Amino acid sequence: MMVRDIDEMLEQGEGLSVEFKRCGAVPEKDTFETVCSFANR
Repeated sequence: MMVRDIDEMLEQGEGLSVEFKRCGAVPEKDTFETVCSFANR
């Protein structure tokens, strides 16, 4: 994925297949659980 692809996704915003999450320098305890739940959808 190129930077321009990410910029395009950000411009389009969230939808049924895209949801933005915040993550600091270190992932929180529930970060991997959240990612896994998206994969299971």
